[in-house]
Amino acid sequence: MVAVEVFSIGELAERTGVSVSALRYYDELGLVTTVERVGGQRRFDAGAVTAARFVKRAQRFGFSLEQIGQMMNGADQAWQPLVTSRLEQLRNLRQELDVMIADLERVESCRCRFPTRCGEHHPA
Repeated sequence: MVAVEVFSIGELAERTGVSVSALRYYDELGLVTTVERVGGQRRFDAGAVTAARFVKRAQRFGFSLEQIGQMMNGADQAWQPLVTSRLEQLRNLRQELDVMIADLERVESCRCRFPTRCGEHHPA
């Protein structure tokens, strides 16, 4: 029988860069799984490291914890519509940002004395 390495919540936090309080919350939501309790303290295995890192990465992409749970616990390929939808949202945001950047670049290069007048003589 192969011994499975288990970690305290503090060790899991160190390995993943996720705070202890967030890991407790993820455990309550079922996003990471406690494999055992020793003296009332949670213990996690390597699967929890992978799961916590995924949650952190998915949050960076803008997914909610509910959506992340759906991706992690859903049926095969159930995550794809969520990813497709988020990609579409991000592409639309990028288009909006490109328009704002272009407009601000015009303001930056404007020779008007006051920025409130930029665009009056040279509209976007």
